[in-house]
Amino acid sequence: MSTKEEKPSLGGVRIRQRKRNINVPLDPASFAESLLEIFTGAKEEAEGNVDSALENALVGIDKSDLDYNRYNETFFEVVFTGWILGTSSEKTEREDDDLKLNVLASEATREAILPYIKFFQMIMRKKPFLVKGLESTLVKLLRQLEFFDDEGKTKLAIATALVFNMKLGPLPEQVMQSLLDDAKVNKGTSLDFLTQFCKEYLSKDPIEELDLLFKRARLDDKMLAFFPQQKRSIEHFNSYFTESGLVQLVDLNKKRFSDAQLKNLEVELKSHIQEEGTVKEALEITTTKIDELKLAEVEVLPVIWRSVMDSMPRSSKSSTQQQTHQSVIRLLRTWIKLFQSHCKSSRGELTLLNTIQEYLYGETAILKLFPNIVKLFYDVDILGEDTILLWYKTGSSPKGRQVFLRDMEPFIQWLQDAESEDSDEDD
Repeated sequence: MSTKEEKPSLGGVRIRQRKRNINVPLDPASFAESLLEIFTGAKEEAEGNVDSALENALVGIDKSDLDYNRYNETFFEVVFTGWILGTSSEKTEREDDDLKLNVLASEATREAILPYIKFFQMIMRKKPFLVKGLESTLVKLLRQLEFFDDEGKTKLAIATALVFNMKLGPLPEQVMQSLLDDAKVNKGTSLDFLTQFCKEYLSKDPIEELDLLFKRARLDDKMLAFFPQQKRSIEHFNSYFTESGLVQLVDLNKKRFSDAQLKNLEVELKSHIQEEGTVKEALEITTTKIDELKLAEVEVLPVIWRSVMDSMPRSSKSSTQQQTHQSVIRLLRTWIKLFQSHCKSSRGELTLLNTIQEYLYGETAILKLFPNIVKLFYDVDILGEDTILLWYKTGSSPKGRQVFLRDMEPFIQWLQDAESEDSDEDD
C-alpha cells in the first residue's frame, strides 16, 4: 500500500494566510440615528434657532467619525426629509417628528430653506466628495415627487433652485431630466415643479444663466415635453408661462425658436448657392422666411453673409493669396443683390460691417481683404459713408479691432478728404 509522499518544507518559515476583503454590510439606519443625535444636540444648544443649530451641527460633524463617504446619500436624505427615503417619499422605520431640523420641516419660503443650502455649501467645502450624494438624493427626490404634498413639492423646487443658484456642483442633466417621465408629466407634477423652480431661480440669477442651465441639462429643445401630449404647442407654452408670470421664459423660447429658424435658413441658402441656384430664387427664399417668421434685418444679414462665404470651396494649397482674394470678391459680386435687398438701415449696415469683421478675424487667409470688401459694398450703396465712419470711431467689434482699424486708415482718410472737398465746393 502506497503512502502519499510528504512535500518538503522550509524549517522555521511561517506560512501566512492571505487576508480576505471583509465586506461590512451597509447600515444606513445606524448612520442616520448617529447623525440625528448630532442634530438634536446642535438644536438644543442653539435653543431652536435654525442658523445657529446648523452651525453647531457642522462643528459636531467635524468632530464625529461617521463614514460620510459611504453614507453620502443617507446624509442628504436626513437633512432633506428628517430620515431615510424608502421606495417612495414615506420614510422607513423611523420618523423624527420632534427634531424638525430639515428642509421639509421648514416653511415653504426661500428665506427658510436657504440656511440648509448654505449648510450644504459649508460642509461640501470640507468634504467635496459629498457632491455626488447631493446629486443622487435630488434625483431620488424628484423621481418620487408625486408622493409629496403640494407644500413639500414647493419646498423641493425652492431647494433645487437654490442648489443651482449657489452652484453646489450637481449635474443639471442628471437632476432635471428625472422630471421627464410620463406619469409626472401627465399629472402636471413636472410642469408645476418647473414653474416654481424657474421663479425661484430667476429671483437670484438672470434669464441667461437659466438658459445656460437648461442647455447643460439638455432641456433647451425639450421644454414642450413638460406639457401633456395634448397641450404640446407653442401657443399653449406661451399662454401658460405668461399667466404664470414667467414672460422671460416665453421670450427665451421665442428667441430659441427664431435662432433655430435662422439656422435652417442659413443651411437652405448655403445649399442653394452651392448648387449654383439663381440670385432671384435666393431672394425668394430669404424674403419668404422674413415674411413668414417676421425676422429683423439685423438677424438676416449675418445669415446671408455666412451662407455666401461658407458656400465657397476652400482654396487649395497651390492657390496664391491673390487668387483667393479674387475668388472672394467675385463671389460677393455674384450675390451682391442679396445684400442690397436686405440692408436698408444704418443699424443693418453696422451689423453687416461687424459681421464681416468678426468673420474675417477667424479666416486669416482673407483677413486683409476687409477694406476691399467695405469699398465694394460702399460703391454699390450697401454701406453708407456715415456708418463706415461711425464703425471706425466707436462701433467696431472688439475682435481684432486694432488690426482692422489700421487696415482701414487709407480708406477712412479717402472718405474724409472727399467729404472735405464736397464742403469746399458747397462754400
